[in-house]
Amino acid sequence: MSAALVVALAVPASAAGTDRDRTGTHRTELGRQVLGAADGWAAADGGTTGGTAAADAEVYRVDTWPELQAALGGTGARGSTTPRIVYVEGELNAYDRADGTRATCDTLAAEAGFDQDAYVASFDPETWTYTVTPEELEALQDLQDGAASVQALQTQQAIGSNTTVVGVGDDARIVGGSLLVRDSDNVIVRNLTVSDATDCFPVWDPSDTNAGNWNSRYDAIGVVASTHVWIDHNTLDSGALPPSQLGTVYGRPYEVHDGLLDITNGSDLVTASYNVFGEHDKTMLIGSSDSRVTDRGLLRITLHHNWFQDIGQRAPRVRYGQVHVYNNLYTQTQAEGFSYFWGVGRESHVYAENNDLYLADGAAPEDVVEFWGGTAMTEIGTRINRQWASALALHNAAAEPGETLGDDAGWQPQWHDRVQPTQAVRATVRTSAGVGVIG
Repeated sequence: MSAALVVALAVPASAAGTDRDRTGTHRTELGRQVLGAADGWAAADGGTTGGTAAADAEVYRVDTWPELQAALGGTGARGSTTPRIVYVEGELNAYDRADGTRATCDTLAAEAGFDQDAYVASFDPETWTYTVTPEELEALQDLQDGAASVQALQTQQAIGSNTTVVGVGDDARIVGGSLLVRDSDNVIVRNLTVSDATDCFPVWDPSDTNAGNWNSRYDAIGVVASTHVWIDHNTLDSGALPPSQLGTVYGRPYEVHDGLLDITNGSDLVTASYNVFGEHDKTMLIGSSDSRVTDRGLLRITLHHNWFQDIGQRAPRVRYGQVHVYNNLYTQTQAEGFSYFWGVGRESHVYAENNDLYLADGAAPEDVVEFWGGTAMTEIGTRINRQWASALALHNAAAEPGETLGDDAGWQPQWHDRVQPTQAVRATVRTSAGVGVIG
């Protein structure tokens, strides 16, 4: 389908932006629905309306990745302020090209003149040093950066300001792609499965921990230097390569994924609600660096009614921000790979309220909270395996000297709808989170 045909198939919008449900009752057209007036931090300072002001010519229906890229403005999406609504239908593969061919990691490497195997072979795990000269290593790293740029052009798509992207039905799905909300304001992403945002060219960092680590570049959804963002009723996961299926190189998991939903670089006023986060390791990072002191007063984020399933860590890990984490469900079927849920980082202000946690046999309750240089968090109404418990108190009882945390985050959330009793969270989230529920 050509870009011109996509425009021709634009959804007709009535003057009121409504259509009828099966009973004949008027309801707001899905792409023109807006965030509720009190629904988390993204409701503050004017609220979040996404593409609701889009003209008919800026309403699109797409069923291929190239069409999605074109509808969002392609390489010109970053910085765009044109209101638009994009409806996604069916499965979109981010390696598909406009000419009908499908790229692969190998074809992207060939286009960039880069050999990932040669890059891997440049390090000697026996001596923990590189086998090539510094000049040769620098050349390899430059080629890898070039290959990453080629991949980003293919598999990553920016979303500009005043935009709504919404899946249709229960099978709208992006495979292999990364959605990037960068330098944008007023964005809504709903009812999409975003799966397996693979990095073809992971970077080896021997200084990351005392054992080294492979690190990747692409989040399923990344929110960077953006404000008023609503991420709602999506399903985000690792696809065919969850942590349990990764191989190892140099004794470390060959990690081809970064986050599922990372919110960084001074982003502010974000609500993430009713999402499912499937099996994954580094799930959600809020605040990218301890040294980024300009994040002070920003990163105000609400997470509610999300379902974290068999994740390893970062649900979320927070630096600086005032983050309200309420009515979320955490479930594990396996203890292997579990590290922690709530990471309390530098100058963070986490307010965890009425969350329901189900740990697998062998997972330690005292590991729910992790010290990352913070000083305090507020925790209210936590259940662990159907028992009332304070994850913070359990952490403090087991903590190393200097890693205990106070129990007052220094603020109390005002922007939220009714907070459910913890006992009601499991049923609500299991029936209402993820794709295919709204419509």
